[in-house]
Amino acid sequence: MKIECREITSSDTDDIVQISDWYFNEWKIPKQKTIESLTNNPDGNVIFQTLMTTEDTPIGTGGLYHKVGLQNRIRKYENYSPWIALMFTKPGIRGKGLGGKLLEEIELVAQKQGFGKVYLFTHSAESLYLRKGWNEIDRYQIKGKNVVVMDKEL
Repeated sequence: MKIECREITSSDTDDIVQISDWYFNEWKIPKQKTIESLTNNPDGNVIFQTLMTTEDTPIGTGGLYHKVGLQNRIRKYENYSPWIALMFTKPGIRGKGLGGKLLEEIELVAQKQGFGKVYLFTHSAESLYLRKGWNEIDRYQIKGKNVVVMDKEL
């Protein structure tokens, strides 16, 4: 399986609609919100969004953002930036190392853009991030989920 990653642009409308479907199904993020942020980036929050494909078929995505929702809940993090966020791989292909490849690509692009340290939070993929050299900063119970906040020097 040949895997490719590329940064999406606002003109990649079919890919953006696909991402909006994934985010809605996975996290109930309204589709129009995703489409607006990846098409127009009205608040400048999206630094970049990466799309992972195999044979031109989208299979995963994730991005680098200035702000994430956790910062509204836990004010201690309001000035932390940037955040790797909204990492997603299609459910049928999870557990095959593709999330790790996507993460490595996002880290590489972040480093090339001059970021020396990045952050993330997760309640479902902690073991992936630990394997990839991420460090736990804090842990919280949010909406019944065990959420870990992590960082990594690039």
